[in-house]
Amino acid sequence: MKLDLNEILSRVGMRFPYSVEEAPIVDEDLECDSPIVGSIIFSNTGSVLLVNGQISTQVVLECSRCLRYYQMDVDSVIEEQFPLEIKPVGPRGRHIQVVVEEDENPDAGKLFEGSLFNLTEMLRQNIMLSLPTQPLHAPDCKGLCPHCGTDLNDFTCDCDLTPVNPSLSKLGELLANKRVRIEPS
Repeated sequence: MKLDLNEILSRVGMRFPYSVEEAPIVDEDLECDSPIVGSIIFSNTGSVLLVNGQISTQVVLECSRCLRYYQMDVDSVIEEQFPLEIKPVGPRGRHIQVVVEEDENPDAGKLFEGSLFNLTEMLRQNIMLSLPTQPLHAPDCKGLCPHCGTDLNDFTCDCDLTPVNPSLSKLGELLANKRVRIEPS
């Protein structure tokens, strides 16, 4: 959803509360399982546009150990600041305040197009930042067997899970095949 913030940008000191009720976001990086709800307040301080609020939703994540999908509640606090600058417009040299976006990364979603604010993109970015880097469906998740791929949360396997130092793995193979005789010195 795009919000027209023209009135807020043109009036220094204006505060605009907005009640968030967005449809679930589903894209290649994020899958919300419930609507995004919360509240946001837009404030024009004259030099900065402040965006403060709180949102909550539920997302679907994949466990980083066992690859099981699970749902997680997400509560995100929004605290954003966008610098404002005055630019002349029109033939009479009228001045308006515009938001200066500092992110020059072309992969980052643009939040502003003139006075239109992309609320959905800001919500998506804040939810993504609230997610764990290594999601776990349970703190004691045992993961998958690195040899046979069995989900160790549900089954056990007969694989040897003794950790081997990779720099000594060839020596272990030679000893297992008994190709090397170790003679006392």
